[in-house]
Amino acid sequence: MILDIDSRLKELEESIDENLIDLYDSDIISLPIKLAYFELSEYRNLIIELNIERLACKTYKEKKGFIEKYKKIYLSERKIYKRILRNINKGTAKINHPFTTKKEVEYFYKISWLNYKFDKSKTFDNNLLDYMKSKLCKNIYLSNQELCKLKNYPEEYTNTLSTFIGPSSVSKYRQDIITYKDVYIAGTESNSFSVFYNEHSSDDTKNALLNILAYFNAQPSFYFTENYNFNKKLYELYEQFDLLDMLRLRKKNFFDSKQEEPFHLDLPIFKEKNGYKLICFEDSKHEMIFELYHASLKQFESLPRCVFLYRVFEYGAVKHYQPLMKPKSYKPEDALNYYVNEIMNHRYNPLYYADLGTYINSTHDNVVRKRKAKYVNFTTKLKEEAKIIKKEWSNHSYLKNKSIGSIIYSTGRNAAAHGGGGRGNARYDYSMNYKHINDVNIFLELISRYIIEKLNPQFTNIVERRTKYYIKYNDYKIFDKQNEQ
Repeated sequence: MILDIDSRLKELEESIDENLIDLYDSDIISLPIKLAYFELSEYRNLIIELNIERLACKTYKEKKGFIEKYKKIYLSERKIYKRILRNINKGTAKINHPFTTKKEVEYFYKISWLNYKFDKSKTFDNNLLDYMKSKLCKNIYLSNQELCKLKNYPEEYTNTLSTFIGPSSVSKYRQDIITYKDVYIAGTESNSFSVFYNEHSSDDTKNALLNILAYFNAQPSFYFTENYNFNKKLYELYEQFDLLDMLRLRKKNFFDSKQEEPFHLDLPIFKEKNGYKLICFEDSKHEMIFELYHASLKQFESLPRCVFLYRVFEYGAVKHYQPLMKPKSYKPEDALNYYVNEIMNHRYNPLYYADLGTYINSTHDNVVRKRKAKYVNFTTKLKEEAKIIKKEWSNHSYLKNKSIGSIIYSTGRNAAAHGGGGRGNARYDYSMNYKHINDVNIFLELISRYIIEKLNPQFTNIVERRTKYYIKYNDYKIFDKQNEQ
């Protein structure tokens, strides 16, 4: 049976008393629960009925016909919430509850776990009304969020869950819905994330969304295949990737050290659309560069990563450097020298990690404090290392006579990507050659991210820069203690 939304909403609106919030059937234990989860259940039930109808549909076209019905429900719900809130503010609305004695009220205050500060100088009824104001405002916000989705990104109501994403979380907040064109990624069961699409969505669009997200997160991801064993291998492999190894390898005694510094990159906090949990990636004309960069994140050691990062540079040289500079005779060394200068002044999208200033000792039985805890922007730290590397190369007996671009070119392309150089080939010599490749990678990482951001200016300032939000999310007590000192 097809729901007649108009008549059901008319009937529903007429049945609601906008001047009364009836909680009289509550006892002292259930009242906080009813307050915390207060909503007009009639609307929830109607949406559930409509969901059942929509989910029975097989095609995008069928589901699209439900968009206007959902809009009508949320508009009606918001209207009633606003009227009740207005009546509370006018003093014409009241809460009906069974508690009459001072002892009952005091006991409610004592056991209530509501995250709300009641003012005991006010009457119990006024405290409940004040709480209900905040709850109604929250419910109005939630209705507005659904209306925002229905207006700007209705695909959430038409797309179907496709496949899970591995290996770990791809968004800091599970409530986030990350959209690109006609597909989106959202949290699903078992703390996982999945991609949602419809029959008109292309595989290119699905892959582009994952590639763009990999750039922001600086970690590799993949869509699950039908092969469980292959998924398990990829999951275990990608879970071990850590971009911060680029900084760890800069330490002279890295391979001899038994100390372990417990810090890792944070997932970015994306700025929400209109204050709602909706992250909208605008269309990119350069989806391929995200695919190339994502491929570099799937390389765990310096040598193969150098090859894949160099591919990002080559794309940028064709799509960015040459159209911009219009050289009469293109040389990759010149393009690399240009980018080496540009990256030092570029303001990148932030990529933070919390340096807690501690390390785990060699016996792994104690955490030792070494320095003050702080949040560090990864790209800023890479710039600092790049300056130091420049000085090191300028004092090197062989490299001092070469430009930075020439060094990157000879390592990133000739030595790493080719095998005809004999002793000049890049090798897995961890004490010397391997660390030199990592130095080159620091420049190539900055160049790659620079080119991506220059070719995709729509992504500028999409990530929250203020570290207080990251500190709050991770609830690092050490920062609170430092501020108290």
